Amino acid sequence: MYKNYIKIAWRNLIKKKAYSFINIFGLGLGIACCFLIFMYVQDELSYDNYHEKGDRIYRVLHGWEGDPKAKAPIDSYWVWGNAPIGPALENDFPEIDKVVQFSGRADILLSVEDKLYQEDGVFFMDSTAFDVFSWELLAGDPKTALLAPYSIVLTETTAKKYFGDEDALGKTLKGSDAPGRANAGDYTVTGIMKELPANSHFRFNALLSLSTFKKSNPEIFDAWGYVDTYTYFLVNDQFDEAKFNAKIPAFLERHRDYPDSKYIIAIEPLKDVYLRTVAQRQPGETGSLANIYVFSVIGLFILVIAIINFMNLSTARSEKRAKE
Repeated sequence: MYKNYIKIAWRNLIKKKAYSFINIFGLGLGIACCFLIFMYVQDELSYDNYHEKGDRIYRVLHGWEGDPKAKAPIDSYWVWGNAPIGPALENDFPEIDKVVQFSGRADILLSVEDKLYQEDGVFFMDSTAFDVFSWELLAGDPKTALLAPYSIVLTETTAKKYFGDEDALGKTLKGSDAPGRANAGDYTVTGIMKELPANSHFRFNALLSLSTFKKSNPEIFDAWGYVDTYTYFLVNDQFDEAKFNAKIPAFLERHRDYPDSKYIIAIEPLKDVYLRTVAQRQPGETGSLANIYVFSVIGLFILVIAIINFMNLSTARSEKRAKE
């Protein structure tokens, strides 16, 4: 029975090639466009979801507008801010388990033997990074890989670029001056990490230990006036966002350098970083929640039009056959 249905359908397709092509192609194109839009939306919504502790990760936003006890417009905040805020937060708030800080993106010339490359996807990273972020270290100790000055952690691709199939752990890369602000010197490879997922809000080729940056720029880590680091932190079960925010004014009163300072802070959960943030000076790319809504509506509209078109053509064909 089913064979007969298939034969009849096939004969109709062959007999009415133009009609069949328009009908099937139109519906297929609509479904394909809708599927591609769905894949795009799914990818945008998946950013930073790979972090196992993602629901406990926040970052500090720095503001300089309005009264210190008031909240500035969120779009006036910077993600890039002062370094002393990190240790102060960890010391004053028991609900914070770990703080990880890192520099703005840096450039460095790295060489080994006859291989010389300029790496522009580099950050000076805190030793606590592997305690907070779910970055997989394939070789090396995550507790100490970024602890000592002039330590460097390479991604798999970067390690192969310099050392081929050799074991890069313990090898030395010579760092030279570049247009960026990375320190010149000999860097010991203390870790090899798996490539970051594409859906990360910031990416890098290598990580240099933050202690290297501290060694050459100690003043940045002593004064609240410098703007040179990103601060993320991991909270524990005691954390309550509303109560935490209520404590911020008193915290700033204790720590800010100048009584009339207009410096204020806010916090932002990791889940909001890629799509919902409007803060400035990001460490990487950001998306747009508005784009998600727009493309979703467009996808739904295309699918509805394709279905209506298919139904109209099918109805017209049925009426024609009924008259015959």
